[in-house]
Amino acid sequence: MSIEPFNRLVKLAARAFYDDYTTKGDNQQKIGRSDNRGMAVVILDALTRRQWVREEDLAKDLKIHTKQLRRTLRFFEEEKLVTRDHRKETAKGAKLYTAAVAATTEVHHGKEGDDKVKLHTHSYCCLDYAQIYDVVRYRLQRMRKKLRDESEGKNTIQEYVCPNCGRRYNALDALRLVSMEDEFFHCENCNGELVAESDKLSVPEGGDADDNARRRRREKIKDMLQKMDVCFPL
Repeated sequence: MSIEPFNRLVKLAARAFYDDYTTKGDNQQKIGRSDNRGMAVVILDALTRRQWVREEDLAKDLKIHTKQLRRTLRFFEEEKLVTRDHRKETAKGAKLYTAAVAATTEVHHGKEGDDKVKLHTHSYCCLDYAQIYDVVRYRLQRMRKKLRDESEGKNTIQEYVCPNCGRRYNALDALRLVSMEDEFFHCENCNGELVAESDKLSVPEGGDADDNARRRRREKIKDMLQKMDVCFPL
């Protein structure tokens, strides 16, 4: 079966679930932008055009710091969208493996007793095609349920709050934070389990402006769902 339908699904899922994902780290202040929103989408798009790729080479191609790339890849590995492989190789062996793309042929190194051969650990990454469909299907089902709940009862749950750090998320933003392990929403800052809050006011702060913003985001997500259904009817 062709992997192209899976690649299209990954591109759509990236924009639906990870468009606002940011990484936190020491290098963030050195980057020209105040945050790195959108980088997760760029990385997933790049992986749809590659099979196994050395992470240093991918970072160079995308012109981003290797630490920033690996932080995002670790997140996608936890999300079961990306698989990674760490290999000890000689510099020549790494070039051969990169040229071969897939791990169909093992690269043989020097003998164990050959202390002249210096080995370095190189990390490779690839989309986890074996799990992508099931992972995205699960997220879509959660998203559809949330959209139904939102449309049937507008003033039920408008926000989720993290009891640990106090960060707040609206109901639609929380969709991308569902954990594959316990099916609850978790804060992207501290991984605390989010708690639902009911609206205390009939008109949310911001009034019509907030309503319009929620409506635009809801329409965007509905559009994404329709496009994903074309790729893989659920």
